[in-house]
Amino acid sequence: MNKALNKSVKMLLAGVAIAALSASVYAHGGEDCGYGGHGGMMGWDSAKMEKYHEQHLAKLHDKLKLTAQQETAWKKFAAQPPMMDGTNRPDPAEMAKLNAPQRLEKGLEHMKAMEAKMTDHLAVLKEFYAVLTPEQQKIFDDQMPHPGDRGHWRGK
Repeated sequence: MNKALNKSVKMLLAGVAIAALSASVYAHGGEDCGYGGHGGMMGWDSAKMEKYHEQHLAKLHDKLKLTAQQETAWKKFAAQPPMMDGTNRPDPAEMAKLNAPQRLEKGLEHMKAMEAKMTDHLAVLKEFYAVLTPEQQKIFDDQMPHPGDRGHWRGK
């Protein structure tokens, strides 16, 4: 039990550290996060990310060879916006006006919103995944990002 408590405390502290770092980035405007000053996701603007997402979905759709019965679930899955779309992100100018605890609170609010978005995304993904055959599930698994991949798609 003591190990479980220690693990929970460590995870909580890691979460707070991430939120603090995120708030710091927001406060600085996120212009240069160590990736050459391109802003955003290493120079990827939202239009470019959306185009990449659409291309990925089109390739995935082709590889899955969906049946007519699976198309409804696919359409619902494909209509789900990418999880990291930048909406409801705190305004850097407003963040700069806040003190450290207020910035951390804003960062935490953003993390909670992202968690809710991920929960919605997971529900739609599970619904789609359930209508796939085992062979299609393997293709889907190989094509989707894994934790730690840093946005690189598997199976390229």
